[in-house]
Amino acid sequence: MDRIETREPPASDDAVHIAQAESRGPAGPQTRIPAILFWIVAAAIALRIVTAFADRSKETETAGLVKWQPPGRALALAGAIRRPVLYDFTAAWCPPCRKLDHEGWEDDEVASRIRSGFIPSRIVDRQREDGKNTEEIEALQQRYKVEVFPTLIVADASGREIARMTGYAGRPQLDAFLKEAEEKVRR
Repeated sequence: MDRIETREPPASDDAVHIAQAESRGPAGPQTRIPAILFWIVAAAIALRIVTAFADRSKETETAGLVKWQPPGRALALAGAIRRPVLYDFTAAWCPPCRKLDHEGWEDDEVASRIRSGFIPSRIVDRQREDGKNTEEIEALQQRYKVEVFPTLIVADASGREIARMTGYAGRPQLDAFLKEAEEKVRR
């Protein structure tokens, strides 16, 4: 049998490009850019939502077994229930502050003593980490002349300083400070 060969006429360059484009599907890499942008925007939105909830959780902070109140709320509570405020001026970079957290605020006896006698308010200095503190923290540090971390201040509902402890030399010093502050409050 004889074979008959049939050949198609050569295609023009335009026809070849159109055929290649149709075989690739829609516009190729151009559709990936919007998809990538979509995921970047979605991730940014998700991150913002998570950080918004994390910021809300800082309204009352815990360190150890002590439930710390924001400064404004602590003063309001102090006036309402007639207890002094215990301010803990601290910083993340401060080794003695970490020791106080571990030996003091994580101890059941100390936490119980604070719950029954004081309104605790933790003031975290962010100068090194953020380059500045909030106006509220600056005002408190200036009011109580805080120059050393940790510094514990016991103040009445009007903000008058009752007792002060600077630095942390161990649990016996903390116990003596809390006892002295409780006695001064009773007077």
